[in-house]
Parts: sequence; structure tokens; C-alpha cells
Amino acid sequence: MIDTIIFDFDGTLANTNQMIINSFRHIYSSFLEEECSEEYIMSTFGEPLELTLRRDFGKFPFEDVIEAYRNYQRDRFNQEVTLYETVEETLKYLKSKNIKLGIATSRLRHSTVSALENFNIACYFDSVVSADDVQKHKPDKEPLMKVINELNTTAERTLYVGDSKFDMECAINASTTPVLVGWQSNSRELADKYNIKHVLDKMWDITKLI
Repeated sequence: MIDTIIFDFDGTLANTNQMIINSFRHIYSSFLEEECSEEYIMSTFGEPLELTLRRDFGKFPFEDVIEAYRNYQRDRFNQEVTLYETVEETLKYLKSKNIKLGIATSRLRHSTVSALENFNIACYFDSVVSADDVQKHKPDKEPLMKVINELNTTAERTLYVGDSKFDMECAINASTTPVLVGWQSNSRELADKYNIKHVLDKMWDITKLI
């Protein structure tokens, strides 16, 4: 029986895609003086930001690069980022049914907590595990297992909802049931590649799985 649902954040609960793409384009232009394709940027979705920045901007001081990235987003987040359709009502319904809710994200803790508070949905989650909280990142199972342990549940009773290959591999590695959101351009490709049984058209569809 399912009693726990854990969510990714970016691309799953909130539509941050275009802001992230624009942020990467900004720092590629600023530091490397070159353009970066949308396809490449989207291939990094779900990967910890620090890992991506250290790999692609290794010859520059990391703090300078991430500060430029954050500064670009700071005044744009509230205007450019929205929750996906039916997210808030789904969380409210799940909470009313005593489903344990958590988040396992590759986003940094400060920005995750800030985003949850901005959208007034922080109250629904009893555990939030971010990139700062683990040694190994998705697709390793550590982030997901940390949430499972904090919620005092088991992998067998847990759904993990995400949008990227990192999320699906993390769910599989942790022996939870992977659930894929169907609103990304590569959702069908991921569903086929990882043989995902549950693909959501909108977040409310998850209420049919509990």
C-alpha cells in the first residue's frame, strides 16, 4: 500500500524551465562569450547545479559563476516561475488523506525553501532534501532514501514523482515506484526508455495511484 509520495521540484512541481535556460545562456555569454544550445541545457536538468557549473566553468572561480547565475534569477523568479496545473489542490488532497509528502531535489536548500514558501506550499511537506543535504546526488539513491528515512516509511510504500532521467534512475535505484510527469518534451522517450508504468497528464492524476 502506498502511504508516501516524494516529489522532485524543478520541472515537476514548478515550471522553471525557461528561467533556467535563460540563466545558463546568460552565464555562458558572460563568462565563455559563447552561446549554449537549449538541447544541451535541458540535458542537464536534474543534475546538481554545482556539478554542472564546475564542469562547464572550471577555469573560473566557482563563487563568481554561481553568483552571476543567482543574480540573474533573483529578480525573475516570482515573475517567471509558476506551479504546474493542479499541483496545489493535489498536495492539499493528499495531505487530507494522511499521505506522507516529501521533496528530493538537486536544487540548493535555500532556493528550494524560498520557492516553497513563495508558492505557499511548504506546509504540505514534512521532509525536504536538497543538494546541500547529501554526499551523493541523483541518480544515486541517497537523496530519496534520506527522505524515506525522515518520513519513517519504506521504499515499497513510496512513489517518486519526477521529470528527468536522473529522477527515474534515482527512483529505480531506491526501489521505489517511479512516476513520470508527462508535460516535458522528452516524457514519452523517458517513459519508453525506463519502462515507466505511471505517466501523469496533470498532477491530480496521482490521486488515482493511492
